[in-house]
Amino acid sequence: MKIYKNIFGTFILILLGLILFFMLDFIVSKYTNLFHIRKNCYEYFEIKKDNKNFYSYDLSKNCFAFEHKGKTPAYNVYTNNQGYRVGKNSKQTNKDKIIFLGDSFTYGFGVDYEHSVPGYIQKKLKNKFEIINLAVTGYSPSMNLFKLNEYLTNSNKSKIKKVFYILDLTDVHDESNRWTNLEDIARPVLQEKNVENEIEKTFNLKEKFRASRFLSYLVNKNIRNLRKQIRKLFYEHSNDIEPGTYWAKFTHTPKKELYQDKKYKELWKNNEKFGLKKINEKIFSISRLLYEANKEIEFYIVIHPWRETLELGQKEFSWEDFAENLCFQVKCKKLINFFDDVRNLRKNNINWKKEIYFRLDLHHTKYGNKLYSDRILKDAFN
Repeated sequence: MKIYKNIFGTFILILLGLILFFMLDFIVSKYTNLFHIRKNCYEYFEIKKDNKNFYSYDLSKNCFAFEHKGKTPAYNVYTNNQGYRVGKNSKQTNKDKIIFLGDSFTYGFGVDYEHSVPGYIQKKLKNKFEIINLAVTGYSPSMNLFKLNEYLTNSNKSKIKKVFYILDLTDVHDESNRWTNLEDIARPVLQEKNVENEIEKTFNLKEKFRASRFLSYLVNKNIRNLRKQIRKLFYEHSNDIEPGTYWAKFTHTPKKELYQDKKYKELWKNNEKFGLKKINEKIFSISRLLYEANKEIEFYIVIHPWRETLELGQKEFSWEDFAENLCFQVKCKKLINFFDDVRNLRKNNINWKKEIYFRLDLHHTKYGNKLYSDRILKDAFN
């Protein structure tokens, strides 16, 4: 009988504790700004044109979020008062600036900022420069041109010493099918049909019981990352490659076969030639904008391989040759090519994919980003 009383007493204490916690949580959520939880720091803009709604996005200012997308581990995102991704304790300074442009690879998808390419370079340079990372997941040269122009308009141009555009294969599709420019509207807008559903699902920020949600995010983040670490011990990475993604198939698949693929045609409303042409135009505009801002700015184009560009080749379209020609045309300081580094790793390490790519994902691991930043440092700072 005494045992039952002890159990009952413990149950009552736990219940009272939970009730008290949720009451405090409700008060904190209603009357304070503590424990704001976001799954990402995106902020959408609605643009009206000809009685139609269009959308674009930036990163929110002074934001903190837990991101966990796709097959990557969960990671933290912080932004500064300008809406750029930074490290947790980063501060604006009066130092010379280095600017990074690009998409998710430059943004640091899948890792904390300190393990992204800009983050590693900032650490290696011992904070000699202030790093400005204008990249956001899903951006293409069109959006990077807009964000760069926006930054230059409000900044001391004489402080900018180097600009790196990390060009990615998804830029071809994104220029062709994701982003477009409207007449008399400076900001590029999204042209994908599913964007409204994406906005509704992703950006409905709940404000009630924030402390409870904060705890659940912490638990979710750590369990997710632990699960991924355990899985690494049991899967065979050599069997982890697909026959080719629909973003990069045009590099190794004959055009006749490519254009008969229904899934490819669904993804590519406009073909890769259209996207490549737009990349040329936008990168040229970026180069000209930098030259007009400050003739002393060094502009670099940087490229990296996907697994399929190494395993399936580039016999139909060479991304390396395209980038080399692009650099020559826009008079960039140098093309920084990460392909040979990965080729050498592939020759000498049977687990090369496991080392530098996330499982079932296109993006680089912490180690992959470290190797990538080492290549940039070697080519641009030595």
